Amino acid sequence: MQIHAAQSQADSERCLDFAAELYRVNPCWVAPDRHHRLLMMVDGHPVRTHARIQPFWVEQGGAIQATVTAVIDDSFNQHWREAAGHLVWLEAAPGAEEASRALLRHACDWLGERGCRFARLSFHYLFQLGVAIDSFDQRPTFLHSYNPPYYHRFIKNAGFATEKGLIEYRTRFNESRAAQYRSMVAEASRKGIRLRSWDFSQLERETALFQELYNETFREHWGAPQFTYDELAGFTIGIKDLLVASYCVFAEIGGVTAGCVFALPDLHQPERAVLLSIGVRERLRGMGVNLAMAASSYLAMIERGCKDSSYTVVLDDNWRSGRTAEKLGGRVASNFAIYRRDLV
Repeated sequence: MQIHAAQSQADSERCLDFAAELYRVNPCWVAPDRHHRLLMMVDGHPVRTHARIQPFWVEQGGAIQATVTAVIDDSFNQHWREAAGHLVWLEAAPGAEEASRALLRHACDWLGERGCRFARLSFHYLFQLGVAIDSFDQRPTFLHSYNPPYYHRFIKNAGFATEKGLIEYRTRFNESRAAQYRSMVAEASRKGIRLRSWDFSQLERETALFQELYNETFREHWGAPQFTYDELAGFTIGIKDLLVASYCVFAEIGGVTAGCVFALPDLHQPERAVLLSIGVRERLRGMGVNLAMAASSYLAMIERGCKDSSYTVVLDDNWRSGRTAEKLGGRVASNFAIYRRDLV
């Protein structure tokens, strides 16, 4: 058994190709954006201005058994005043538990040697949104990734403990729900809340406003980074042709932008959309801004023929966001785990 650290683009490509080989006959697996991941692993992605990224793989008899990527995000650690290391994109063959354990131990050692005090596995907003612990017979929602059930066992046997749980809610649309959403929007209007779709002719300006609102509203949200403009531009300007302006909503009160919704079509599944981010300035919460923005976005989805929408992801203990999802008709659809292993 040999463990290797990727030293070249060819090495990183070999790590990326392992998942495609592993899941080539699995109808639930959806290939990630290979070009995007390669930019993150090698060079060219904005995250690399503040993060050290090192892919690893373990092989036996010349065949890869498992891969994982280690990340030290200096901006994240400065914001949270932590010494965290992240492990993302774990992939492992079914019979590779021993190899996976050795690989994760090696990656943890790499993090520890560089000053990290703990490793968080499977969760960083720019890389991965948790390891699935159910819904193994379904294609994942866009920006989620598929994994088989044995990953949970492999990770636990490598010394990791579950740190947090994550929920994906799903709302199935119907005329009754649409009427409820119209009522939410009307109530917001009566309160002086103005809703508007993003202006895609001014997407640079809208992205800058999105960055400001996101970083303010998620500043104390567990595990959230402070995004740079260029990082968020990858989600907006970078995929502009895939977005729908009416899905993305700003709310204004008295000329002040109060909150923002960022939503997009589910590129993995037709007739579904994804509400990916919703935030309201703290001083303007409790007025129904969140419900009004989401309702406006959902009405736009319905108008374009969507049958349902995901509301993802919500921390298990974030009862406010969970309650918002439920008021919009959302029910738990999938669950994910975030893992942690102390290094000192």
